[in-house]
This record gives sequence, structure tokens and C-alpha cells, in this order.
Amino acid sequence: MVLGVLAAAGCSRTFKGETIQPNPLGDPNETLRSSEKITIVRGDMELEAPDPAAATRRASVLRNHKYPLFNQASFTIVSRDRLRFHVQIDHKWQEWADLNSWTVSLEDDRGRRWVPEAIEHARTKMMTTMWDREIQTAQRNKFGDIVALNDDGWKRRQSLGSLSVFRGKADFVFYQRDLFHADVRKLRLVVRRPGEAFEFVWRFQDHVASE
Repeated sequence: MVLGVLAAAGCSRTFKGETIQPNPLGDPNETLRSSEKITIVRGDMELEAPDPAAATRRASVLRNHKYPLFNQASFTIVSRDRLRFHVQIDHKWQEWADLNSWTVSLEDDRGRRWVPEAIEHARTKMMTTMWDREIQTAQRNKFGDIVALNDDGWKRRQSLGSLSVFRGKADFVFYQRDLFHADVRKLRLVVRRPGEAFEFVWRFQDHVASE
């Protein structure tokens, strides 16, 4: 997993993820034709979820964390002329999770650039997380620190908490004569829409295979 780096330029935000791996076509005896998966984890100031309760307690003091949004990309070599990139985008808005609304391009280390010939299997689904909430009476020490919670949540019933986000997935197919070969040293996939972009970079180094 690769965490993203945010690069700000004006009103546009670019999240970057990178990995280093052997070239999938570098070893003639190698049958694996899929890349490493790059994951860029980001948050949203409007999306928070409570930390899970401690394992030894029925409840714990409420503390929130940023809800993680997982944006991923990997590719499969269909042939030397055809690559299929599997892309996932998480977002709080359904329109932004729909990968039909993004512009995608691919570039290699020689500066050759392509746009996909097709987008396939595009789908968007809503994911909902729910949690139980209770208001319990706190027991404090003489310093005001919470040392225990009374098991009296039944006195003040609360509705379940929930959070919903959208996850979009799609395959982007690139075709060009000799698009990929054993001498390619880098691929850079850019998934962009106005105001936001994701850059996924694969660097191919032969020595990684022996480490």
C-alpha cells in the first residue's frame, strides 16, 4: 500500500502514489502479468467516524477519526499492445465517484502518452457504516479525569450513527502497438477532473526482484 502525497497548485489538488516493482515482462519465465496495487488514502473534513470501543470495555469515550477514502489503481498486461487499468475512487458525492466523469491518461518514461480506447465495467455503489451510540454517566476522579462509565445507557436511548460514501470502479483499456515491453522503466496514470487529480506511478527496476 502506498499513501498519497498532496501537491497543491492554486485551487487544484493532486494526490500522488508510487511503487517500485520488477517489470512484469522483464523475466521470460515469469507468468505474473499484473502490477502492484497503489493505494492513496485520503480524508474529508466532513467525514468522521468514531473510534472503535476498547476490546476490554463495553463502551469508551467518544473520539472521532477521519473516515478513510481508498483510491486505488493497478494494471494487467493483456498483451504487449494492450493494458487494462483497474481504478477505484472513493468519494462522498456519487457524481465524483463515477469514473465516467473523470479524464484518464497514461504516460511512460519516454514521454509517450495515450488516452484510453475504452472504459469498461464502470459501476458505482454506496457504502454505509453504522455504529451504536449511548450516553453513559461518567465517573471522574478528583482531578476531573474520566475513570469509568456507568452501564446506564438505556436511560437515554440514541439512534444509530451512520456514514455513507460512494465507491466507483472501472477498467480503462489502452491500446497501441508495442505499448509495453521489457525496457519500459515507468508508467504514470493520471485520473483527473476539475479541481482534483490522482497520479499513480509504477517504476520498474530489475534489482527489486532479487531483494
